[in-house]
Amino acid sequence: MDRIPGKDLLLAACRGMPMLDPTHPMLDAAAELAKVHETRDITAACDGGKLALRRIELIREIDEWIAKAAPPPLPAATLHTETLGQIVDRLAQLTNQTFIALAHAPDDLYQDSWARLCDLASGYQDLVDELHNGTRRLPSTFLHLW
Repeated sequence: MDRIPGKDLLLAACRGMPMLDPTHPMLDAAAELAKVHETRDITAACDGGKLALRRIELIREIDEWIAKAAPPPLPAATLHTETLGQIVDRLAQLTNQTFIALAHAPDDLYQDSWARLCDLASGYQDLVDELHNGTRRLPSTFLHLW
């Protein structure tokens, strides 16, 4: 069974480099989520429905994979507020926004975006560590579209 990727591999995948671990389904989904967000940012609103549906599919793929891959939580494990798919989706979106800011925004906006990305990536890594230790469990579904 594949190990849950750490933040460095996940961020690389969000920048289009899932080839660092080319057979990992979660990294492939993260890379595609980043492309969905990138496309959404540059495409006319008429394509939004297709992108939203693909985004939901990818989030669910991640959630289904993690349900099989994560070790069973301890009985006293606390429930996280989001699914792992939702967190990966937010990381993919924020990665895209940060790299847009790097190219086109004033330094203070880029620094703010970079700080938010680093905070979210650190939170993701903490969650992965807790999942591996069995001290955290994940909700089984999400309801938010965009």
